[in-house]
Amino acid sequence: MHYLETSLLEFNFDCIFYFAVQTTPTCTSSPTDQHCEVPGCTDEVWAACSVGTCVTLLCYEHFNGSLSHDHELSCKGRSRQTGISASSDVQVKSDENEQLETSSSPSQQPMVTSATTTNQAIIMINKVLESSSQVTGNIFASECPCHPDVKLIPKQSLVSKKGKRVLTFQARWFKEFPWLHYCSEVQGVLCFYCGRAEASNLSSLAKKRETAFTVDGFTNWKKGIEKFKDHQNSQSHKFAVQQLLQKTKPVDQQLSSQRLASQQQGRQCLSVIFTSLQYLVRQGLAVRGHGDKDGNFMQLLKLRAADIPELQQWLERKVDMTSHHVQNEILEMFSHSVVRNICGRIRQADSFAVIVDGTQDISRKEQMSICIRYVDNDLCPHEEFLGLYEPPDTTGKVLAKCITDVLLRLQLPLSALRGQTYDGASNMSGQYKGCQALIREMQPLALYVHCGAHCVNLVAQSVCEAVFLVRDAMESLQELGSLFSQSLKCRTAFANIAQSDHGISKVQKIRPLCPTRWLVRVSAIQALIAQYELVLDCLEEMSLPAAGSNVSARASGLRNQLSKGSTWLALKMAIRVFGPLEMLNRSLQARYQTVSGMLVAVGETLSGLRDFREDKAFDKLLADAVEAVAELDLEELKVPRQRKPPKRYTGAAAAHVATTVCDYYRPLYFLLVETAIQQLKERFHGNPSLLKYQALENVLLNVDNGDVAADLSVYEEIDWAALQIQL
Repeated sequence: MHYLETSLLEFNFDCIFYFAVQTTPTCTSSPTDQHCEVPGCTDEVWAACSVGTCVTLLCYEHFNGSLSHDHELSCKGRSRQTGISASSDVQVKSDENEQLETSSSPSQQPMVTSATTTNQAIIMINKVLESSSQVTGNIFASECPCHPDVKLIPKQSLVSKKGKRVLTFQARWFKEFPWLHYCSEVQGVLCFYCGRAEASNLSSLAKKRETAFTVDGFTNWKKGIEKFKDHQNSQSHKFAVQQLLQKTKPVDQQLSSQRLASQQQGRQCLSVIFTSLQYLVRQGLAVRGHGDKDGNFMQLLKLRAADIPELQQWLERKVDMTSHHVQNEILEMFSHSVVRNICGRIRQADSFAVIVDGTQDISRKEQMSICIRYVDNDLCPHEEFLGLYEPPDTTGKVLAKCITDVLLRLQLPLSALRGQTYDGASNMSGQYKGCQALIREMQPLALYVHCGAHCVNLVAQSVCEAVFLVRDAMESLQELGSLFSQSLKCRTAFANIAQSDHGISKVQKIRPLCPTRWLVRVSAIQALIAQYELVLDCLEEMSLPAAGSNVSARASGLRNQLSKGSTWLALKMAIRVFGPLEMLNRSLQARYQTVSGMLVAVGETLSGLRDFREDKAFDKLLADAVEAVAELDLEELKVPRQRKPPKRYTGAAAAHVATTVCDYYRPLYFLLVETAIQQLKERFHGNPSLLKYQALENVLLNVDNGDVAADLSVYEEIDWAALQIQL
């Protein structure tokens, strides 16, 4: 805006200069007085009339100021209009601070022009001055002093015996005295702060106020530096500045400033709350303790408040944005941000597989976990957890709808889905109405594969349930482990018996079977078999009434069960089958395992189990069991009482009844081994998706796979020609 005003003013005054020089005659007289010649005026001379031979000396107000409109000067033929035009004669551009002009110089000859030309010039000048005044505006139009181009500030003309001198305002004065403010209305400079204070009636108590810097305007450039310094150091100037600093802003501005400061403080404190909660979440620390004010979150904020004063004030507020509702909302924002970043990386991988499993929480609500497995550009596999979701039902249709809805909401295209991994439940693995079948209808390339390690664990569970003798033995082992883990007295008695009676200082722990750890069955059975005699002695001592009714009853029942020779034989049969299965399970959980390697490992396990399915293997197992039963003084092996099957099952023929121990336990042993073999075949070799994945793997591992590549041409994202060249 200042630039626009300066440009317009410069253009207007250039026009004034042009018409003034072309139409105004110069004065050839030399005035001898330095005061205004208007009766009653004692101001210093600002300019001299230059019409004809006039030598009248005038002050600024009578020459071209506001008083020139009220006085009709008739000094030697001078009129108001010619005075205005004559005043333009001294407004000549000059780059020097002071110059001498001799009025009687021969080179300055009077110019004669017509009255018409003079009147036109006067009208043009008046219009330009009027527009210039409208552009410059009032002293209070802006919030800072006006510093225009010094060419726009009127010059001071002094007449002396040596001639006429013209003094100009210096640009460096604006830098040395930044409070100077040029006002076009008074055609001089004012003190910006004193003028504002005077207009606001804030300087009424100030002493020795200078009207030249508040109302009238200062134009005495000869004494400019001296007067400026005096005013700057005056008490009135300092008082005005102090009053302006203490002046209260309007209510709306105060409210706006207060609101802005409050918002900035709120943003800073809220940022600290976010970062503090982010630290706790990143480190896996609890957010709250027994109450909201005693937890890690509030204590961390109080610690940080020692370095951030604004945070201390914020925490003392009634609404400090630290409630558990706000914490949960911030944590939800963090989780959404993490999920968005994970989904971005998944989309860059172009293909992914989904892993889903469900269980009930402590409130009996079904929770379905969804994970995504993908391979990045560096061929590194990643498994990312996306969240827990509560399905309304557990049918295959509902679960498939939930999975597709999650993928759609996370902007993961179903066209990039290449695999499904669920458990073996019928609602997930069903061939027609299962979740995997419904998703494959929408995306045929999403092959379903059951987790190999989980399959082996299910095989072990099926083996336990197939033979009642092994089932009862494993239940006894589970109950024994629970008793030892719950009773300190039982563990102490067990250690004392081992030390005093058998001289064993270090014993193996008797642990219960864990339903979520699939590699503990063999170690638990081996620990019991290795310390079988110690366990029986401990149970005998704990079955006494002094141990307590609950512990003694449980110990007595376990001792009766473990004292049977059939229990020992069942444990030996179980370890014969569980041993290879746990070795297979451990190998399938390796990070370097492949589909082909998994199938090869399953084949080796099947081969070992087939070797156990022979009469020689059972005869040796039975002989070892009979010898151990006699050594441990257990109840000998015998054929239990057998129930005859109904005739509707056997018909007219006589039912087969085992008469010897070998004939009775051999079918149970073969059933145990055969169940393991059959389950492994069904869960691994009977899965067509595994065979297809194996074919894909063989394409990368083998060179000559033209037929296989042709069968796998359904994968549009694979350029088989380029892949064949690379292989």
